[in-house]
Amino acid sequence: MEINPDLKNTLKSLYISPGDEAINRLLLYLELLYNGNKELNLTGTRDKNMILVRHIFDSLGIFQFFNTCGIDKRSWLKIIDIGTGAGLPGIPIAIFLEQSDISLLDSKRKITDFLNDTVYRLQLLNTRILTARAEVLANDKEYCNAFDIVTARAVANVLTLAELTIPFCKVGGRAVLYKSRKLHEELITATQKIHALGAKVEDIVEVKIPLLDEYRALLILKKEIPTLYKYPGKYVKIFKI
Repeated sequence: MEINPDLKNTLKSLYISPGDEAINRLLLYLELLYNGNKELNLTGTRDKNMILVRHIFDSLGIFQFFNTCGIDKRSWLKIIDIGTGAGLPGIPIAIFLEQSDISLLDSKRKITDFLNDTVYRLQLLNTRILTARAEVLANDKEYCNAFDIVTARAVANVLTLAELTIPFCKVGGRAVLYKSRKLHEELITATQKIHALGAKVEDIVEVKIPLLDEYRALLILKKEIPTLYKYPGKYVKIFKI
């Protein structure tokens, strides 16, 4: 597959130094998303270029944070993507962090069937798919207090996402929440719960997504003590928020 040099330069602007194999995987993933939309409505965005910009480039915005932490493709991290949907941001991250251990979590079987096929076709040997509800899996000893990085790009407020992600973080690990401009307003009501979950607001990383003229930021929550057993709460209680 011929690689557009502009794509390589765009990825470099996101602090990614890609090899041709990784870029080919990214382009194949774009094709799979585009075609999968016809049946599963994976992204809500139909135009292929906008899927690339609004979803894939946006997902890769986390590499700006990784760059400040000295994380690159040689790093080994245990990462879980909560409510991954079409594999965003988990699959783009997995493509460029080849040495890391990536789990993609979603509760919908149709979605995880798509993800299993996608991971197979991309030959992402570092990636596994989990079909479960986050608030249930977080109470499993294998998964609670276990991950270096927990990501969430889901459409939910900070209060909800904090309760769903922080329990998965190990002490010293981080939840990275992808947010729009509403972040600052949502933090007002979420800070107390973040502390109750054993974490603190470590940083807000404003990211510039190539070709996207919209505000994007990553809320970085660092876990300082183990999360109490009572979190996360039941689904109905969490999503009342």
